[in-house]
Amino acid sequence: MLADQSLNSDNELTLFLHDALRFISAFIIPISQRVAHVYLSALPFTPEQSLVARKFCPRVPNTLAITEGKLSQWPMVVFTAEHHKNRVWHVVFSPDESTFASISLDAMYVCDSETGHCISGPFQLPSYVVECDACFDPDGKHILVKFDSYAVIWNIKMGEEQFRIEGSDFAFTHHDRRIASTHRNADENSKNPKDKDSSRLLVKLWDAGNGALISNRLLEVNGVAVTRFSPDGHFLAVGRKSEDVIALWNLEDGKNLRQFPYPHGQLSSLIFSPTSDSLIAISGGKPRHIYLWRLDTQEMVSFSYDFNRYLANELHVIHSPLTNYLYIYRNLTVEIWDVSVTGSKMVWETKSPATSYASSIYPSRDSHRLLVGHYDGSVRLWDLDLEDLARTQADTKDTQDDTDT
Repeated sequence: MLADQSLNSDNELTLFLHDALRFISAFIIPISQRVAHVYLSALPFTPEQSLVARKFCPRVPNTLAITEGKLSQWPMVVFTAEHHKNRVWHVVFSPDESTFASISLDAMYVCDSETGHCISGPFQLPSYVVECDACFDPDGKHILVKFDSYAVIWNIKMGEEQFRIEGSDFAFTHHDRRIASTHRNADENSKNPKDKDSSRLLVKLWDAGNGALISNRLLEVNGVAVTRFSPDGHFLAVGRKSEDVIALWNLEDGKNLRQFPYPHGQLSSLIFSPTSDSLIAISGGKPRHIYLWRLDTQEMVSFSYDFNRYLANELHVIHSPLTNYLYIYRNLTVEIWDVSVTGSKMVWETKSPATSYASSIYPSRDSHRLLVGHYDGSVRLWDLDLEDLARTQADTKDTQDDTDT
């Protein structure tokens, strides 16, 4: 079937497989009950313009016919996973994006990214969670959950806790398969008052296999206001208290790579893009100013936005060769903004079926998928084509302008 002449390129085959996965995700429950539901329930309700319907419906003529209400395309929401009973604090894709993790007040689940089905968990968290963060190891076989003063590493396949390490922030270093951690007030036993300065930061390295301490002092930085590890564990971004710069440190050798000038003002938080190639700095004022640096070109763009300070750590950016897509959630919706040197504009906003406030978001590296966690414990995966959405919005605006004139 896949060797059919109608699928005569790698791109067409990829599109067909993607469409087939949507088909499986949508109808897996009736099909799992009885294979005949492929013909009785699945194909008749498959959107008529989908590649699966166009290829197979003409070959199965004597089946149920839908006269009204049949969709023409797959809905943008691929699935809604409803494993949690409480607010979803954090969602994150694995490195290959085949799975994702979601964390609520008392449990974590690891789920399949095509269907939303749980493949591991629930992992019972060691304490009542108010806020936490998580990241996968480079192989996607272990997951690290960050708490206030320590992190817990779980084996996903076995569903078992492996070990715990101390620190205030953590990241898997993909280049050497270790874990980096940051520490404030690291030398509590020292008699020197300077060693207890909360703005003094140490970075340590741990063995990701057994949690053994490898380096007690990879680097040391003083006068620190805010920090953030890159998702791939290559960099540590440091915002200083007394300098209007953001320093970027290399975790391979502990050296200061470069500095980015930061406009004077209170620095609220730092965030890396999921691809670790962009850095976001957020001011503490209102409206808040968002500064975005691309690490390859060091190009900076700025963006002003009025949002709650508690949402600051849930901003995400994915950049393409021509622009940057900034993801921000507000109440029931998620907004995506096109941010470039020439200006900023919102290109997309989630609509129904969201019935509960968004509480966490995470985009895929190619910007085509978006995980959204909600207050009611649900997790939705949206399937997006931002270039197409931007074109549709522009065409709609042009049509409205023509009508107005």
